[in-house]
Amino acid sequence: NFLKLHWDGVTPLLLGYSGGSDSKALLYALLETGCKPHLAHVDHGWREESSAEASLLKKEAETLGLPFHMTRLEKTKGEDAARKGRLVFFRGLFQKIPFQAFMLAHHAKDLAETVLKRVLEGAHLPSLGGMEEVGMMEGMALWRPLLSHKKEEIATFLEERKLEPLIDSTNFDPKYLRARMRLEILPHIAKLFGKEIEENLSLLSKRAFELKTYLAKKTEGQKLNSDLERLEARYLLIELAKRKNISINRVILERALDAMYSHRGKVQITPSILVDKGQVVIIE
Repeated sequence: NFLKLHWDGVTPLLLGYSGGSDSKALLYALLETGCKPHLAHVDHGWREESSAEASLLKKEAETLGLPFHMTRLEKTKGEDAARKGRLVFFRGLFQKIPFQAFMLAHHAKDLAETVLKRVLEGAHLPSLGGMEEVGMMEGMALWRPLLSHKKEEIATFLEERKLEPLIDSTNFDPKYLRARMRLEILPHIAKLFGKEIEENLSLLSKRAFELKTYLAKKTEGQKLNSDLERLEARYLLIELAKRKNISINRVILERALDAMYSHRGKVQITPSILVDKGQVVIIE
């Protein structure tokens, strides 16, 4: 159903493939529809067995008759560095091959974890939305066909087809935040709360995206000045700064808004942000 809605049936698709349960389920579900994606595998080099696993995945792709693209990230430290390395690899593939979209196998629990993480980090309301089924990432169309499906459904799919996924030990290592969220934080909160919170967090994500869409329409073509409601001005300032690759934290953001609504004379908030008589100017 997802492919009928979004895929043109001709342009190649790229699938991020780790060989784990989620990406393996998505791959074989795609194959059952007749879709044969290109596979993109990233060997993070964090585990001794990762090179051997990459070779296994390459052989699997050859057996299935699928194009296989691989990179190894040397000496990457931390999840942020690994994420940046993956993006560089995926963008490079998109520049070489005209893919219609890049697919990832995130599911409902991944979405819930991401939303909870953003809540705890104090993200702005429009930014609480964790992921969307169809979106954009670094100029690439991004599809997540399994986002509304539960982890249990994925496990059943693999079991029925006798598919054996690879097991990444880092998924169970609490030194990684994603492992702590999955194994400790989310289950502990659900236990204390007395019921599952996954669906409620997913709903919060949807409402946050609705708010973001509304604010985008409301502020389109608007000047960043005190005529806007504070919620609108905050959203617009964040978006304008993003477009100009300017990083602003929460303190700077609120200082700029306070100065704007006070209609004071020139106030230099940062070298890039100037507020003058109810208007914010972002300097290149």
